[in-house]
Amino acid sequence: MNQRIFLSSIALIFVIFLIFKNNDVAETQIFKGSIMGTGYSISLQSEVSSQNTHFKAFNILQNVNQEMSTYLDDSLISKVNKAEVGIWVTVSQDFIEVLDYALALCEETQGIYDVSIGKLVNLWGFGPDEVYKEPSEEEVSYLSSQVGCGSVILDSSNLLVKKVKDIELDFSSIAKGFAIDKVYKFLEEQQNIKSFFIEIGGEIRSTSLKSNDQPWKAGIVNPSDQDKIIYTFMSSSFDSFALATSGDYRNIRILDEKEFSHTMNTFSGLPSSFAKKSVTVISENAMKADALATALNAMKLEQAINYSNKEGIKALFITEIEGQTKLLFSDDLEHVKI
Repeated sequence: MNQRIFLSSIALIFVIFLIFKNNDVAETQIFKGSIMGTGYSISLQSEVSSQNTHFKAFNILQNVNQEMSTYLDDSLISKVNKAEVGIWVTVSQDFIEVLDYALALCEETQGIYDVSIGKLVNLWGFGPDEVYKEPSEEEVSYLSSQVGCGSVILDSSNLLVKKVKDIELDFSSIAKGFAIDKVYKFLEEQQNIKSFFIEIGGEIRSTSLKSNDQPWKAGIVNPSDQDKIIYTFMSSSFDSFALATSGDYRNIRILDEKEFSHTMNTFSGLPSSFAKKSVTVISENAMKADALATALNAMKLEQAINYSNKEGIKALFITEIEGQTKLLFSDDLEHVKI
């Protein structure tokens, strides 16, 4: 999830694998490439060639990247970040949709999830700038005092955004999920494709079933042994199958011989210490799954489980207890787990 996403160069490299073809099952075509600093894969089951569909889907991904990448100097989010405090900036409807949900989740989690942490992310070396040493206490204290749910306001009807504190936005915990949802809507509504699976950097959304009525599968890696799958979800078990995982192990930095995770404490301004744990969320869309996984991963385990149960979130927590890897399911996921 919250990785160093959005590289400035985007390589369009696609490969088509014809997995199977018979009279009963539509041909599976898999398109692969790079976007948002990571790989993506789109699997389509269609009776006709889908190369043109892939190009259109890739353009959708590019457009989201161009709006929400902090790694692009001319992106829309960079324009907002460079604007002076108190100046309204015109943005897009997509930008408003993402920011509106992010601010709502910020309020719901009482600031634990917060996209106004861009300067802190950069300060600790998890953004575009290279960092080689720990920042000073003064730097951390000042920037952490600026972040908060009210540090940016939006005017949805006029597509305007304004910073009211010295912050920068960072959508790395939500943009990939939003991009997946955009492609999902395109394939379903404009291309009328009935069976497909979309994945960007390990975050996914798919139809409930393949064309042969078999489920899509999503394997969750063991944070302690990332070469092994520790649990597998079946798309057929859920009304909507969008999945995202956030884990401390997925993006770390070493500063002054100390390991730090990308997961940021929005109150102290400090990243969490490196630990082998992860949170996987299944939701009705990938944007929500993406953001919620990040929010839960930033919480202490007991708090995250309680929050999931209270809010009806389907979440799988993988952690280490007394040296043993444990899988813990939220109440809503416990009812449907395989």
